[in-house]
Amino acid sequence: MHTTATTPSTHPETPVERLERVLDEWRAKIDELLLQADLASKDVSEEVRTRTEAAQNAYLAAKNRLLEIPKDAGSNVGSLRAGVEKLLDDLREAYQSAEAVVRRSRTS
Repeated sequence: MHTTATTPSTHPETPVERLERVLDEWRAKIDELLLQADLASKDVSEEVRTRTEAAQNAYLAAKNRLLEIPKDAGSNVGSLRAGVEKLLDDLREAYQSAEAVVRRSRTS
């Protein structure tokens, strides 16, 4: 049985590992939002999908930028990390925009 999620790590999380984990969390949130879009009315679904596309594009850009960072580089890759973190901010904004559409549709 694979238990890495519940077993504490023997080494501290590197900045790259932290960014990878954050990206994985965002991927799950995007997938959940897409599921909600599928369950929404057609007009809401289209708007959510359009906004979610922006989040997916930011996710893919961040993922690709993260792949450029060598795993063993430590904190000497500040500019690349800063670029990934900026893309994460863009991802967060796009996600929140799409999520707001879903919330508004529930109160209508």
